[in-house]
Amino acid sequence: QALTFRELELPQGPQKASQHRTMARFRAGVVAVVASMVSSSQGQPWMFTLTGACDMEDGIEGMSFVKQGTTRSGAPYYKAMRGEKYLYYDPDCMTSTDGTPRWIIDDSKPDVTRDHDLDGDGACNYIARMNSGDTSHPPTSAEWTMNCAGHFQLQFLILLEVTTTGTLTTTMQGA
Repeated sequence: QALTFRELELPQGPQKASQHRTMARFRAGVVAVVASMVSSSQGQPWMFTLTGACDMEDGIEGMSFVKQGTTRSGAPYYKAMRGEKYLYYDPDCMTSTDGTPRWIIDDSKPDVTRDHDLDGDGACNYIARMNSGDTSHPPTSAEWTMNCAGHFQLQFLILLEVTTTGTLTTTMQGA
């Protein structure tokens, strides 16, 4: 069985961005309910849905990241269901090999064969990061350092996890 969502059509116009954020939060809430109904205590999560992004990064608010595989360190990595966004663990995002291990949300696909600097940019450029020594999965609720309109700020992010599959159909009238 697979967890599926039916895309909801939103009206066009000046309130479109606000309505998209509302729908993203609605979808994240639905995923939270489903995750609590179908989650299993065994295995790594196969999907996370992000909530809590700063307003300037509302494009990732409500975004779901699906497990793609593992990196050389053995940590899982995830790709957004829509767009080119990735969630992965990097033991050192710089080429110096003396950096801080962290979970990263980035628009660059990680090179799963590399030991460090998985995006290969030689710098620590990302959308958000959370320093961590835990390679098993990203923290499900924590303060992340997030790039919000060109400056970094602490942002409390929640990653709603799904560890097993189920079927869900959503219908919203009047949207």
